[in-house]
Amino acid sequence: MTTSEAQAPGDAAAAGGFPVRRQHAPTSSAGRTLQGSGAAPAGSPPSAADPDPGRREPSGLPVPVTRVGHGAINVSCRRRLLSARAAAASYLAAGTGSARRASPCRPRPPAARRPPAACPSPAAVAAASPRVPPRPPSPPPAPCPGRRSAAAMVFQCQRDSWARQFATRVVSCRAAELRPEGGGEPVRGFQVVLEDTILFPEGGGQPDDRGLIGDVPVLRVTRRGPEAVHFVQEALEPGAEVLLSLDWDRRFDHMQQHSGQHLITAIAEHMFGFKTTSWELGRQRSVIELDTPSMTAEQIEALERSVNEKIRERVPVVVRELAADDPEIERVRSRGLPDDHAGPVRVVDIEGIDSNMCCGTHVSNLSDLQVIKLLGTEKGKKNKTNLVFLAGNRVLKSIEQSHSTEKALTSLLKNGPGEHIEAVKRLQSSVKLLQKNNLNLLRDIAVLIARDFKSKPVQSQLFVLHRKEGDSEFMNIIANEIGSEETLLFLTVGDEKEAGLFLLAGPVEAVENLGPRVAELLGGKGAGKRGRFQGKATKMSQRGEVEALLQEFISCRSPEA
Repeated sequence: MTTSEAQAPGDAAAAGGFPVRRQHAPTSSAGRTLQGSGAAPAGSPPSAADPDPGRREPSGLPVPVTRVGHGAINVSCRRRLLSARAAAASYLAAGTGSARRASPCRPRPPAARRPPAACPSPAAVAAASPRVPPRPPSPPPAPCPGRRSAAAMVFQCQRDSWARQFATRVVSCRAAELRPEGGGEPVRGFQVVLEDTILFPEGGGQPDDRGLIGDVPVLRVTRRGPEAVHFVQEALEPGAEVLLSLDWDRRFDHMQQHSGQHLITAIAEHMFGFKTTSWELGRQRSVIELDTPSMTAEQIEALERSVNEKIRERVPVVVRELAADDPEIERVRSRGLPDDHAGPVRVVDIEGIDSNMCCGTHVSNLSDLQVIKLLGTEKGKKNKTNLVFLAGNRVLKSIEQSHSTEKALTSLLKNGPGEHIEAVKRLQSSVKLLQKNNLNLLRDIAVLIARDFKSKPVQSQLFVLHRKEGDSEFMNIIANEIGSEETLLFLTVGDEKEAGLFLLAGPVEAVENLGPRVAELLGGKGAGKRGRFQGKATKMSQRGEVEALLQEFISCRSPEA
């Protein structure tokens, strides 16, 4: 060890006398100190800024000390460090006088290399190193901006409910089937998962969004754990960048209805203590289930007046994200989180009115709701009341439809809107009177038909009759008048191209055997007892096949046969 490398007192390790390792100033590949490192020229006198002038590198620069075991460098690194020190010492001893400040514009000649100093074995280093507790693991890196964390359940559509387009990337695409909401054959397609989405997956009582991935229509969006699954009918390449476009009319309608429900729920509970147990956002109207057996007309009117006052006050609606263990969550109205929830908890605040845990999309101010109309109540489940409402554009559409209906009634009834109700009542009375007179006439006709059949000297064993006008009472009157002990009757009423009614009457044994077969031929269903089998038919045009069946049956029973 050279004189310039001598240790200061206390530099040796506690065990084995192993010398400490010092951090040196940054050097170039040739071992030169780079400009701007703060190094002083070699041979300069100690200054007050140098806390330990006795401990210097061969270049004369003081360095901070790093003890073995605290971020210690491995053996090979230590050897390279010692070689660099030796090279620096040789360069100074070659007659250069005082060392000049390193400059990238004035390179120094390469220093002669010295053999590396001997160093202890790794076993000795381990024995001399104090025990240091392991460093705790580093926290996971923060997600990239614009990319949703895999564990989070907050999508871009929830962070920004007003976004109509969004660029993202396809994560996966796999073949799948979609069952239509109205029933029918499954639709073949693909389930696509994106890095993030502005299409809301159904949840919290709110239906899912519609839109486009590029130019491919999205038929359904559902949630699967922390992922939103988009069903499309064309395969998309994983890793491809895509542009999402939102069906804004559908989204904004859902935002108005959902925020309207929050407002109605909060005011109903504040005014009357009626808690909301569930709600449904329907295609035409929305329903809130309240925990009360009934609501009076006065309560409905007061509730409607209060919610619309809040809309006119332009109360802000703010969405917050809280950690799952945040104590504030205990003070937020909620019916609980899904079992598979992960990530932050989303809270929707209507300032000064309501704070509710919710995953849906919402307006940013109550004024966006425009207006709320309570349509009335319906009987719900046990001790529950269903409150029906419209919000925002749905109210305007309802008014437009009502106005169109009013114009049509004015044209038909030949009077003004204020007289429509009385005019309809008069029409209803007239229709009832006509129906009663028509029924009496049908009864008279049925009796005449039966008497005409019975007046014939030779009565047939089979009586067949079809009449477009009539009902089951008309057919039973004929059967009662003719009698069915000996004669087999097949009667039908209705349009031949549409559905109708049929009656088979006659001997009990024959009707029991033939009734189900007649119903099958007519494409209908029926039931019977005591010699009569009647029901509905969908294939009235098959009456000829039924008549042929009955003729064959009678022929087989005749004495000649």
